[in-house]
Amino acid sequence: LKYQSWLLLPDFPRYCWTMTLLQGMCLEVVRQLAVTVAENLQRYAQRSDPPKRYLNIMGVLLGVCTAPLDMVAYSMAPQSMLAPFGMLQLLLNFAVAHVHGDKFRRSDVLATLSVIVGSLICLHYGAPSSNHPVSMPPKEALQVYAACVSIACACLAGLLVALNKVGGRADAFTNCMLGGLLGSTVLVSSKLLAASLISEERTVAAVALALIPLAILAPVHLAVINRAFGRHPLVFVSPTVGTCGLLVNVATGCFLYGETPVEPIPFAAGVIVLCFGVVSLRTLNSGGGDAEQCLRTTNNDDGQHGKNIDRIG
Repeated sequence: LKYQSWLLLPDFPRYCWTMTLLQGMCLEVVRQLAVTVAENLQRYAQRSDPPKRYLNIMGVLLGVCTAPLDMVAYSMAPQSMLAPFGMLQLLLNFAVAHVHGDKFRRSDVLATLSVIVGSLICLHYGAPSSNHPVSMPPKEALQVYAACVSIACACLAGLLVALNKVGGRADAFTNCMLGGLLGSTVLVSSKLLAASLISEERTVAAVALALIPLAILAPVHLAVINRAFGRHPLVFVSPTVGTCGLLVNVATGCFLYGETPVEPIPFAAGVIVLCFGVVSLRTLNSGGGDAEQCLRTTNNDDGQHGKNIDRIG
Protein backbone atom coordinates (compact mmCIF):
# COMPACT_ATOMS: atom_id res chain seq x y z
CA LEU A 1 0.00 0.00 0.00
CA LYS A 2 2.87 2.36 0.72
CA TYR A 3 4.31 1.89 -2.74
CA GLN A 4 0.92 2.16 -4.43
CA SER A 5 0.35 5.45 -2.63
CA TRP A 6 3.82 6.54 -3.71
CA LEU A 7 3.03 5.76 -7.34
CA LEU A 8 -0.22 7.69 -7.22
CA LEU A 9 1.30 10.66 -5.42
CA PRO A 10 4.92 10.91 -6.53
CA ASP A 11 5.53 14.41 -5.19
CA PHE A 12 5.44 13.34 -1.55
CA PRO A 13 7.94 11.31 0.49
CA ARG A 14 7.44 7.56 0.44
CA TYR A 15 7.68 7.32 4.22
CA CYS A 16 4.84 9.80 4.76
CA TRP A 17 2.17 8.13 2.64
CA THR A 18 0.47 5.19 4.32
CA MET A 19 -3.08 3.96 4.09
CA THR A 20 -3.88 5.21 7.60
CA LEU A 21 -2.77 8.71 6.63
CA LEU A 22 -4.90 8.69 3.49
CA GLN A 23 -7.88 7.42 5.45
CA GLY A 24 -7.36 10.09 8.08
CA MET A 25 -7.20 12.79 5.40
CA CYS A 26 -10.42 11.58 3.78
CA LEU A 27 -12.22 11.59 7.12
CA GLU A 28 -10.87 15.05 7.84
CA VAL A 29 -12.23 16.35 4.50
CA VAL A 30 -15.70 15.08 5.36
CA ARG A 31 -15.43 16.55 8.85
CA GLN A 32 -14.35 19.96 7.56
CA LEU A 33 -17.24 20.08 5.10
CA ALA A 34 -19.66 19.28 7.91
CA VAL A 35 -18.07 21.87 10.22
CA THR A 36 -18.32 24.51 7.49
CA VAL A 37 -22.04 23.87 7.08
CA ALA A 38 -22.53 23.83 10.86
CA GLU A 39 -20.65 27.10 11.41
CA ASN A 40 -22.54 28.89 8.67
CA LEU A 41 -25.88 27.66 9.97
CA GLN A 42 -25.04 28.99 13.43
CA ARG A 43 -23.78 32.29 12.06
CA TYR A 44 -26.82 32.80 9.84
CA ALA A 45 -29.24 31.76 12.57
CA GLN A 46 -27.86 34.16 15.19
CA ARG A 47 -27.57 37.14 12.87
CA SER A 48 -31.12 36.83 11.51
CA ASP A 49 -33.87 39.08 12.75
CA PRO A 50 -35.45 37.46 14.65
CA PRO A 51 -32.84 34.75 15.37
CA LYS A 52 -33.72 31.36 13.89
CA ARG A 53 -33.31 29.00 16.84
CA TYR A 54 -34.04 25.84 14.87
CA LEU A 55 -31.21 26.57 12.42
CA ASN A 56 -28.85 27.25 15.31
CA ILE A 57 -29.80 23.92 16.90
CA MET A 58 -29.29 22.15 13.56
CA GLY A 59 -25.81 23.65 13.25
CA VAL A 60 -24.85 22.60 16.77
CA LEU A 61 -26.20 19.07 16.25
CA LEU A 62 -24.35 18.72 12.93
CA GLY A 63 -21.10 19.68 14.62
CA VAL A 64 -21.72 17.26 17.49
CA CYS A 65 -22.78 14.32 15.30
CA THR A 66 -19.71 14.58 13.04
CA ALA A 67 -17.23 15.10 15.92
CA PRO A 68 -16.35 11.37 16.06
CA LEU A 69 -14.79 11.74 12.61
CA ASP A 70 -12.11 13.92 14.21
CA MET A 71 -11.52 11.30 16.88
CA VAL A 72 -10.98 8.58 14.28
CA ALA A 73 -8.95 10.73 11.87
CA TYR A 74 -6.56 12.10 14.51
CA SER A 75 -6.09 8.67 16.06
CA MET A 76 -4.99 7.30 12.67
CA ALA A 77 -2.73 10.09 11.40
CA PRO A 78 -0.27 12.53 13.06
CA GLN A 79 -1.74 15.73 14.49
CA SER A 80 1.00 17.83 12.92
CA MET A 81 -0.06 16.68 9.45
CA LEU A 82 -3.85 16.75 9.74
CA ALA A 83 -3.94 20.10 11.56
CA PRO A 84 -2.72 22.18 8.59
CA PHE A 85 -4.77 20.02 6.23
CA GLY A 86 -7.89 20.89 8.20
CA MET A 87 -7.14 24.60 7.85
CA LEU A 88 -8.48 24.44 4.30
CA GLN A 89 -11.91 24.66 5.90
CA LEU A 90 -11.56 28.42 6.16
CA LEU A 91 -11.48 28.66 2.37
CA LEU A 92 -14.97 27.22 2.27
CA ASN A 93 -16.13 29.79 4.81
CA PHE A 94 -14.76 32.63 2.72
CA ALA A 95 -16.53 31.23 -0.33
CA VAL A 96 -19.89 31.77 1.36
CA ALA A 97 -18.96 34.91 3.30
CA HIS A 98 -21.23 37.04 1.11
CA VAL A 99 -24.26 35.21 2.49
CA HIS A 100 -23.64 36.84 5.88
CA GLY A 101 -22.75 40.23 4.40
CA ASP A 102 -19.03 39.77 5.17
CA LYS A 103 -16.60 41.22 2.65
CA PHE A 104 -14.13 39.21 0.58
CA ARG A 105 -11.86 41.42 -1.53
CA ARG A 106 -9.83 40.52 -4.59
CA SER A 107 -6.64 41.10 -2.64
CA ASP A 108 -7.60 38.15 -0.44
CA VAL A 109 -6.75 35.79 -3.32
CA LEU A 110 -3.02 36.06 -2.51
CA ALA A 111 -3.69 35.29 1.14
CA THR A 112 -5.85 32.33 0.14
CA LEU A 113 -3.05 30.96 -2.04
CA SER A 114 -0.67 31.35 0.90
CA VAL A 115 -2.98 29.20 3.01
CA ILE A 116 -3.02 26.48 0.35
CA VAL A 117 0.75 26.58 -0.20
CA GLY A 118 1.47 26.58 3.54
CA SER A 119 -0.85 23.61 4.09
CA LEU A 120 0.84 21.63 1.31
CA ILE A 121 4.31 22.41 2.68
CA CYS A 122 3.28 21.26 6.16
CA LEU A 123 1.75 18.12 4.70
CA HIS A 124 4.90 17.41 2.70
CA TYR A 125 7.37 17.80 5.58
CA GLY A 126 5.13 16.74 8.48
CA ALA A 127 5.65 13.87 10.88
CA PRO A 128 5.74 10.44 9.23
CA SER A 129 2.65 8.31 9.60
CA SER A 130 2.58 4.80 10.98
CA ASN A 131 0.33 1.91 10.04
CA HIS A 132 -1.16 1.72 13.53
CA PRO A 133 -3.41 4.04 15.58
CA VAL A 134 -1.73 6.19 18.20
CA SER A 135 -1.29 4.91 21.74
CA MET A 136 -1.54 6.64 25.09
CA PRO A 137 1.03 9.41 25.65
CA PRO A 138 3.40 9.25 28.65
CA LYS A 139 1.60 9.87 31.92
CA GLU A 140 4.02 12.60 33.04
CA ALA A 141 3.66 14.50 29.75
CA LEU A 142 -0.11 14.21 29.96
CA GLN A 143 -0.14 15.67 33.47
CA VAL A 144 2.00 18.64 32.41
CA TYR A 145 -0.23 19.17 29.37
CA ALA A 146 -3.40 19.09 31.50
CA ALA A 147 -1.97 21.61 33.97
CA CYS A 148 -0.84 24.04 31.25
CA VAL A 149 -4.11 23.82 29.34
CA SER A 150 -6.18 24.30 32.51
CA ILE A 151 -4.27 27.44 33.46
CA ALA A 152 -4.47 28.86 29.92
CA CYS A 153 -8.21 28.15 29.62
CA ALA A 154 -8.91 29.66 33.04
CA CYS A 155 -7.01 32.85 32.17
CA LEU A 156 -8.70 33.23 28.78
CA ALA A 157 -12.14 32.47 30.24
CA GLY A 158 -11.67 35.07 32.96
CA LEU A 159 -10.56 37.64 30.42
CA LEU A 160 -13.53 36.80 28.20
CA VAL A 161 -15.96 37.34 31.08
CA ALA A 162 -14.33 40.70 31.82
CA LEU A 163 -14.66 41.72 28.16
CA ASN A 164 -18.23 40.51 27.77
CA LYS A 165 -19.74 44.00 27.93
CA VAL A 166 -16.79 45.68 26.24
CA GLY A 167 -16.77 43.83 22.91
CA GLY A 168 -14.48 44.98 20.12
CA ARG A 169 -11.23 43.43 18.91
CA ALA A 170 -10.04 42.35 22.37
CA ASP A 171 -13.20 40.32 22.90
CA ALA A 172 -12.95 38.82 19.41
CA PHE A 173 -9.30 37.78 19.78
CA THR A 174 -9.85 36.32 23.26
CA ASN A 175 -12.92 34.40 22.13
CA CYS A 176 -11.03 32.96 19.14
CA MET A 177 -7.96 32.04 21.18
CA LEU A 178 -10.09 30.20 23.73
CA GLY A 179 -12.03 28.49 20.95
CA GLY A 180 -8.86 27.30 19.23
CA LEU A 181 -7.33 26.05 22.48
CA LEU A 182 -10.50 24.20 23.50
CA GLY A 183 -10.79 22.70 20.02
CA SER A 184 -7.31 21.25 20.36
CA THR A 185 -8.04 19.85 23.82
CA VAL A 186 -11.19 18.20 22.45
CA LEU A 187 -9.06 16.49 19.81
CA VAL A 188 -6.59 15.28 22.41
CA SER A 189 -9.45 14.00 24.56
CA SER A 190 -10.85 12.16 21.55
CA LYS A 191 -7.49 10.53 20.88
CA LEU A 192 -7.21 9.46 24.51
CA LEU A 193 -10.68 7.92 24.35
CA ALA A 194 -9.83 6.09 21.12
CA ALA A 195 -6.56 4.83 22.61
CA SER A 196 -8.37 3.53 25.68
CA LEU A 197 -10.94 1.75 23.53
CA ILE A 198 -8.39 -0.13 21.42
CA SER A 199 -6.03 -0.91 24.29
CA GLU A 200 -5.58 -4.60 25.06
CA GLU A 201 -5.74 -3.76 28.77
CA ARG A 202 -8.92 -1.71 28.53
CA THR A 203 -11.48 -1.80 31.31
CA VAL A 204 -14.87 -0.18 31.73
CA ALA A 205 -13.47 2.13 34.38
CA ALA A 206 -10.58 3.22 32.16
CA VAL A 207 -12.88 3.98 29.21
CA ALA A 208 -15.31 5.87 31.45
CA LEU A 209 -12.44 7.89 32.92
CA ALA A 210 -11.19 8.76 29.41
CA LEU A 211 -14.71 9.83 28.43
CA ILE A 212 -15.06 12.42 31.22
CA PRO A 213 -12.73 15.12 29.75
CA LEU A 214 -14.41 14.84 26.34
CA ALA A 215 -17.89 15.04 27.87
CA ILE A 216 -16.90 18.24 29.70
CA LEU A 217 -14.79 19.96 27.06
CA ALA A 218 -16.93 19.35 23.97
CA PRO A 219 -20.03 21.30 25.17
CA VAL A 220 -17.86 24.12 26.51
CA HIS A 221 -16.05 24.35 23.17
CA LEU A 222 -19.37 24.48 21.30
CA ALA A 223 -20.64 27.23 23.62
CA VAL A 224 -17.49 29.34 23.15
CA ILE A 225 -17.54 28.97 19.35
CA ASN A 226 -21.27 29.64 19.20
CA ARG A 227 -20.73 32.83 21.18
CA ALA A 228 -18.09 33.96 18.70
CA PHE A 229 -20.40 33.37 15.74
CA GLY A 230 -23.08 35.48 17.36
CA ARG A 231 -20.84 38.45 18.12
CA HIS A 232 -18.23 38.67 15.37
CA PRO A 233 -17.91 38.20 11.58
CA LEU A 234 -17.35 34.65 10.36
CA VAL A 235 -14.48 35.85 8.13
CA PHE A 236 -12.74 36.93 11.32
CA VAL A 237 -13.66 34.04 13.60
CA SER A 238 -12.95 31.14 11.25
CA PRO A 239 -9.32 31.91 10.31
CA THR A 240 -8.36 33.19 13.75
CA VAL A 241 -9.72 30.13 15.54
CA GLY A 242 -8.10 27.96 12.87
CA THR A 243 -4.71 29.57 13.35
CA CYS A 244 -4.81 29.18 17.14
CA GLY A 245 -5.96 25.59 16.81
CA LEU A 246 -3.25 24.82 14.27
CA LEU A 247 -0.43 26.11 16.44
CA VAL A 248 -1.71 24.32 19.54
CA ASN A 249 -2.23 21.07 17.59
CA VAL A 250 1.29 21.11 16.20
CA ALA A 251 2.79 21.84 19.63
CA THR A 252 0.63 19.19 21.28
CA GLY A 253 1.54 16.58 18.68
CA CYS A 254 5.24 17.17 19.29
CA PHE A 255 4.97 17.26 23.09
CA LEU A 256 2.55 14.40 23.76
CA TYR A 257 3.12 12.05 20.85
CA GLY A 258 6.63 12.86 19.69
CA GLU A 259 5.39 13.80 16.21
CA THR A 260 8.57 15.46 15.04
CA PRO A 261 8.45 16.76 11.45
CA VAL A 262 10.64 14.97 8.94
CA GLU A 263 12.24 18.29 8.02
CA PRO A 264 11.68 20.76 10.90
CA ILE A 265 12.92 23.89 9.10
CA PRO A 266 10.77 23.51 5.94
CA PHE A 267 7.84 22.49 8.14
CA ALA A 268 8.26 25.64 10.25
CA ALA A 269 8.46 27.67 7.03
CA GLY A 270 5.18 26.10 5.93
CA VAL A 271 3.55 27.04 9.23
CA ILE A 272 4.78 30.62 8.81
CA VAL A 273 3.43 30.82 5.25
CA LEU A 274 0.09 29.38 6.35
CA CYS A 275 -0.19 31.75 9.31
CA PHE A 276 0.75 34.68 7.08
CA GLY A 277 -2.09 33.79 4.75
CA VAL A 278 -4.57 33.42 7.60
CA VAL A 279 -3.53 36.67 9.28
CA SER A 280 -3.70 38.47 5.93
CA LEU A 281 -7.24 37.25 5.40
CA ARG A 282 -8.18 38.29 8.91
CA THR A 283 -6.53 41.69 8.56
CA LEU A 284 -8.06 42.44 5.17
CA ASN A 285 -11.52 41.48 6.31
CA SER A 286 -11.51 42.95 9.78
CA GLY A 287 -9.44 46.04 9.55
CA GLY A 288 -11.12 49.37 9.27
CA GLY A 289 -14.41 50.44 7.79
CA ASP A 290 -17.46 48.26 7.97
CA ALA A 291 -15.67 45.26 9.34
CA GLU A 292 -14.28 47.25 12.25
CA GLN A 293 -17.76 48.44 12.99
CA CYS A 294 -19.02 44.86 12.77
CA LEU A 295 -16.42 43.76 15.32
CA ARG A 296 -17.89 46.34 17.68
CA THR A 297 -21.46 45.24 17.25
CA THR A 298 -21.84 44.45 20.91
CA ASN A 299 -20.95 48.01 21.85
CA ASN A 300 -23.49 49.72 19.58
CA ASP A 301 -26.26 47.14 19.28
CA ASP A 302 -28.53 47.64 22.28
CA GLY A 303 -31.58 46.18 20.64
CA GLN A 304 -32.20 43.25 18.42
CA HIS A 305 -29.09 41.10 18.83
CA GLY A 306 -28.01 41.96 22.35
CA LYS A 307 -30.30 39.47 24.03
CA ASN A 308 -29.25 36.62 21.76
CA ILE A 309 -25.48 36.92 21.82
CA ASP A 310 -24.76 34.08 24.19
CA ARG A 311 -27.70 31.85 23.29
CA ILE A 312 -26.85 28.43 21.91
CA GLY A 313 -30.26 27.05 21.19
